[in-house]
Amino acid sequence: MTSLARLRHDFHSERGSVLPLAMIAMLLFSVLGFTLVAMGTTELTISGSWKQYSAAFYGAEAGVESGVVALRGLIAGTPTPTNAELAAIIAPILPDPKLNFTTFAVTRVVPAPPYSYPTTFTTGPYAGFSGQVTDYLITSEVRGDKGTRSRQTQILRHVQVPLFQFGVFYGAGVDLEIAPGPNMTFNGRVHSNSNIYVGAGSTLSFDSTMTAAGTIQRQIKRSSEIPWGNDPLIKDTVGSYRPLNFDHLYQPGFGGTWAPAAWQAQASSTFGNTVRDSSMGVGQIIPPIPDLFYNPSNPDVIAHQLIEIANPTDAADLRAAKMYSKSGLRIVDGVATDMSNNLVPLPGGVITTRSFHDAREVKAMSVVEVNVGLLRSSGAAPSNGVVYVATTGTPGAAVRLVNGSQLPSQGLTVVTQNPMYIQGDYNTVNKVPAGVLADAVTVLSNQWAANNSDAKGALVTSTRPASPTTVNAALALGPSVESSVANGGNGQLENDIRFLEDWNGQAFTYRGSIVNLWHSQQATGQWVCCGSGGGNYYTAPTLNWSYDALFNTTPPPGTPQGVLLLRGPWTRK
Repeated sequence: MTSLARLRHDFHSERGSVLPLAMIAMLLFSVLGFTLVAMGTTELTISGSWKQYSAAFYGAEAGVESGVVALRGLIAGTPTPTNAELAAIIAPILPDPKLNFTTFAVTRVVPAPPYSYPTTFTTGPYAGFSGQVTDYLITSEVRGDKGTRSRQTQILRHVQVPLFQFGVFYGAGVDLEIAPGPNMTFNGRVHSNSNIYVGAGSTLSFDSTMTAAGTIQRQIKRSSEIPWGNDPLIKDTVGSYRPLNFDHLYQPGFGGTWAPAAWQAQASSTFGNTVRDSSMGVGQIIPPIPDLFYNPSNPDVIAHQLIEIANPTDAADLRAAKMYSKSGLRIVDGVATDMSNNLVPLPGGVITTRSFHDAREVKAMSVVEVNVGLLRSSGAAPSNGVVYVATTGTPGAAVRLVNGSQLPSQGLTVVTQNPMYIQGDYNTVNKVPAGVLADAVTVLSNQWAANNSDAKGALVTSTRPASPTTVNAALALGPSVESSVANGGNGQLENDIRFLEDWNGQAFTYRGSIVNLWHSQQATGQWVCCGSGGGNYYTAPTLNWSYDALFNTTPPPGTPQGVLLLRGPWTRK
């Protein structure tokens, strides 16, 4: 074969192989193109499905939040709602017409009465608190476009906390100030729905937890000094006293401020979980007055309604919340009735009207005097152990409890919207659970009647010598607003219980629980201490105070129940 013939042969062979290669290339490009188109379509489908799912997810979430708000509002006025009231909570309206609720329900987790169970928190900001828990399940399922759906569930825990299980409990409108001059030790839980201001004149020790829904500060409101006084000692988780030589605002040594996270870390490392405030998740334990669930601007005034007489203009939920409505015996303006407003005959001498001079109020007080011993021995005490006593429309109206060393066996809680005086030893014989709720509480010693102090009340303090006296009762009371001192202090916790005598060298022994939810509205005399001149009206006793551990298992009759609303487990599908 000549060279020209071989060249032609090779050319024809190469031309024959190009065609298949070109076809293969075209096929590959076609497959790639279809793949890219398919990928793009898939991406659009996925994107669209995700968008539809997201819309359903946020719709279901809106349902959960709407259920939480509605349930919170219902519980505020009806602590134990009926199944019908729960079923009446309806789903919110969704803005996207492609979305709709396939399931929306608010139900109890425990379906049968009493619907609740007792618990003691072992972890978290409320470690150590005991309460009665009712769990509610909010179920919200939303279906979206093209079959997408989202289902979410949320447990809302309604925890009722007896307020008298605290050694000290302060409401949102009354800052807790603790600044005793003498040595003092608290063995009960200390909680404030607002701030805690604390310092020690000498030695101040806390044997249990200290929690605040606001902040914990080492100062007092009437002074600009930081820190004020000596460092309080607080037991840590293992029971060792540790000094509070820092606070929410200031680092150890008080030489400079720091961030809340640094305070949180230091408090945790120093005390474990015994010292906590809002930065550690502590919130308010809401007292049982409906309007307090809505963060009012005047919570102390609203809280005072707890002890006020119910009247026809009250909303049904407020009327039901008042202690008046829970009282088995009501003595108002001298007329005694039961819970159904039937007249109740009382033996002569159970109630008497008297008058005496209160040197703090600088006026004569017109008191309804209740002979507690006679109330007990005559069998006139109500079976539920709650008595309401008040006088309306009389200047200086007040209530005084006398002969109260032994109370009815079922326990006794006495409530008034007026100032209250407890005269002499109270609940010291065969001690039972007891409580007193009043505008303010003044203790008159065992010596008061013996030295005719009712008549001598207008004279100088030294004419009213006190003698050792013991009171065993939970107290819900109000301090006065101290307008005469900087920043409106409250006279501090150690001055919560009021005195009118010369207690110098005499002991006042107290076992109970102190709850401050309001400022006193009727007993408004300023706190002044101590001595015989310049408006002083008493000298301070030696304070022997402690929390009554009896209340851990057996609280006083009619004990007000604070409320915690906590979110439990949340799920989604």
